[in-house]
Amino acid sequence: MDALKNLRVGVIGAGIRGRMFADTIAGTPGAEFIGFVDPVIHAGTKILIRGSESVVFPQAGDLFRSTDVDAVVIATPDFLHADLVVESARHGAAILLEKPIATTEEDTERIRAAVVESGVYCMVAFENRWNTAFVKIHDLVASGAAGKPVFQAARLSNTYWVPTKMLSWASQSSPLWFLLPHTVDLVQWVAGSRIAKVTAVGTRGLLAARGIDTWDVVHVIATLEDGSTAALTSAWVLPEGHPAPVDFTYEFVGEKQSAFTDVGRNGVQFYGSAHRTEGILDGVFDGSNSAAPAWMTRRFLADLREGRSPETPLADGIAVNEVLFAIERSLQTGLPQAVHRR
Repeated sequence: MDALKNLRVGVIGAGIRGRMFADTIAGTPGAEFIGFVDPVIHAGTKILIRGSESVVFPQAGDLFRSTDVDAVVIATPDFLHADLVVESARHGAAILLEKPIATTEEDTERIRAAVVESGVYCMVAFENRWNTAFVKIHDLVASGAAGKPVFQAARLSNTYWVPTKMLSWASQSSPLWFLLPHTVDLVQWVAGSRIAKVTAVGTRGLLAARGIDTWDVVHVIATLEDGSTAALTSAWVLPEGHPAPVDFTYEFVGEKQSAFTDVGRNGVQFYGSAHRTEGILDGVFDGSNSAAPAWMTRRFLADLREGRSPETPLADGIAVNEVLFAIERSLQTGLPQAVHRR
């Protein structure tokens, strides 16, 4: 894509993530936030972003027909991505696409075909690549100072609050789709090698008893192409008394050095009527959000202005989905599964 100035960017999905994207776009020089698309919110509803009212279009087609659009951020529920990518690509809009890119092999292929055939820029929102802790570990491994990877371990889980209160569509998702894309991408990125085989087990029942028929927890043992291994766990059933809704620990062990970070607890601890943790890797300074997703969004905008390729291209999103489909097959069969690469 040619370098652009004064980027006009829409956000499809006006939930928590969509509003974060909109705020970052509106606060970035050279970018203009032009409105939301969200069929659930009544047409014409105004949402306040940085003191200005933002129009909400009922459908993506309404956005594209109403104004010139250079780029969109797709921040809808995961299973709704494919049609929106196809329509955005047809209009020639650059795309920042939330992870996972899709939840079926058919939709993954539709997205790939639309992006390839149109030639539009498409970046996948793997925000951990902008998290300082993970960048430091990645750079250590990439430098060779840690030696060859031996194993990695990642545990990324949520309290009950996420599936029961934050997400209205939790029954159409799971820890596999909502959380494991982050850690699958992380271990492949840090190791510089892709996962070749997985064995997965999980349990169900606790969420089902609350009316959400999906996995409570998923455990994965993975073997990478370089011979190293990884252990990944994601759950949606941590008690709500947990000091934060996200629990995230990660460990890398190499031949020469190892590294560990506890992202979920690395913050400020507050104690009153309840205990809570607020992260130290985010905040607002001089009007700018310093969280990893905001840095990722600014990179998306900078790429478009400067004509660069995405740091996390669609190919990386497809590579993660190929692992997720193998995990899904292993959960269904109880057997190890090879990752089918295209």
